Amino acid sequence: MFDKRHRITLLFNANKAYDRQVVEGVGEYLQASQSEWDIFIEEDFRARIDNIKEWLGDGVIADYDDDDIAQLLADVDVPIVGVGGSYHLAENYPAVSLHRHR
Repeated sequence: MFDKRHRITLLFNANKAYDRQVVEGVGEYLQASQSEWDIFIEEDFRARIDNIKEWLGDGVIADYDDDDIAQLLADVDVPIVGVGGSYHLAENYPAVSLHRHR
């Protein structure tokens, strides 16, 4: 499927049931698709925040319900999939409206 192995960082809180389910789902996807991903899961990534840009790899899948994670990744230059949305900012989404014509 991919030309090279991709290094993907997962930033989730293992103490939260939903986060564990997301990580499990990523694992199931990797098995089913046989994708060439190297997964990096840091037990306490907040202890290594100073050099986060050095170890993020090729992309990130992260818990965006954790406002600290969203802020931490705000200026990172790798593709990010943010899971959740409790802390979304409305100004980051384009306006969509419905025009009814008769």
